[in-house]
Amino acid sequence: MAAQNKLFQRLIWLADTVYSAKHITMDEIDSRWSKSPYNDAHESRYGKRNFSRHKDTIAELFGIEIVCDRSTNTYSINDVSRASGSDVRAWIINTFALNNLTNISAGMRDRVIFEEIPEGMRYLSTIINAMKDSRRLVVSYQGFKRTEPHTFLLDPYCLKVFKQRWYLVGKPEDHPEEKEPRVYALDRVKDLAVTDKAFHLPAAFKPATFFENQFGIDRSKTKAEKIRVKVANWDANFLISLPLHASQQVVESNDKYTIFEYKLAPTYDFIMELRKYGSKLEVLAPQSLREEFAEEAEHLAQMYS
Repeated sequence: MAAQNKLFQRLIWLADTVYSAKHITMDEIDSRWSKSPYNDAHESRYGKRNFSRHKDTIAELFGIEIVCDRSTNTYSINDVSRASGSDVRAWIINTFALNNLTNISAGMRDRVIFEEIPEGMRYLSTIINAMKDSRRLVVSYQGFKRTEPHTFLLDPYCLKVFKQRWYLVGKPEDHPEEKEPRVYALDRVKDLAVTDKAFHLPAAFKPATFFENQFGIDRSKTKAEKIRVKVANWDANFLISLPLHASQQVVESNDKYTIFEYKLAPTYDFIMELRKYGSKLEVLAPQSLREEFAEEAEHLAQMYS
């Protein structure tokens, strides 16, 4: 696993280096690699053979294509807007770029404060390789309701990050009667390994549409509803600058409040996100959700009376 992690770091380093430079020669890549903190072997150059192999792997794994302009002998990312638009690509470019920058800049890591991410990240490279090769995983997993971990075979479909936690969507072999895949939190994985057993990703499964009606990873409800909330204007600024969901729309705004409309499933994750705004947010519709918030407000009033 250590070797896979090193390769994964090297791939992301190369993608980030080319992306950051916009246009870069092979000599410049060699020079930057010789000074990189990820160059544990202290290689004097990246090497054309490694570069050719790794850029093909980057294209296959992440959908980021590194192309050469023969007129200038420089390399660049093909279609930068597409590369930076995907969730995984954005994570590669943004998160790793920051880590890379603070590693290179001596003494800067203490002055850049990162949010702690659960340890499940160490399984990412193994999972991505399993998805790439269409191989089943053997997973030892302990959910919050279990006192002991249980082990099972899993077909890995896709990965999702939500609130600093990584989740694996997959079909467990021990529940063949279930049509829908399950969602597993990587920080609750006790062990994980790739098997030699192949699986086929269903053609009908599309990661983007699987969570289309969701905020977060909770799929206890999947039917989308029209939800309207009224938010005090100071707090509304946070929702405007960082929308909760792709369906978010502003339907009314004045100097006191803004009304937002969503089309999604009213899951636990979404309800908890709305609750954090407290009295600054009022649920307008649907009536069932409004009544749920009113009941919660009554309980809180009794608790603090």
